[in-house]
Amino acid sequence: MSYYRRIVFLVCVSGAIIFSGCKKRPEPQEVALEFMHAIQESNFERAKEYATKESQQVILLYSIFDGKRNENEREKIKNAQLEVVDHKEEGDKATVTILNSSASQQETLQLVKESGQWKISLTLESILPTYVAPGAMDMNNMAPAATDSTAAK
Repeated sequence: MSYYRRIVFLVCVSGAIIFSGCKKRPEPQEVALEFMHAIQESNFERAKEYATKESQQVILLYSIFDGKRNENEREKIKNAQLEVVDHKEEGDKATVTILNSSASQQETLQLVKESGQWKISLTLESILPTYVAPGAMDMNNMAPAATDSTAAK
């Protein structure tokens, strides 16, 4: 190998090492869109790649609900346009708001950094808005149940 070729080779190898170490990590809004596109396509394995470890069971549950949809609902979801309308980043937490044309509503996704990567953080409440977590009920504000002695009066 000529001297010139060796120099070119070393520069190319060095550049490859430098650039591979500087790989850009996706921003929260990119992660949110990729996650939503995977959900649109009912590709839950791919959606899990963009979610925290704690969110895996929520995605599994969502996939069960998705399986109950009829073909018209699935097509509407698949053809929806998704657009990031807002995003905020505060340290290791972020929120991304996406306008979903199929539902004509905005959806806000929570993200956290997990091993240096932005990941979607889902809770059961995020897919079932009326879900009340066990222990989340305020027992102090509940009316006392009638006892036998008061019921007999």
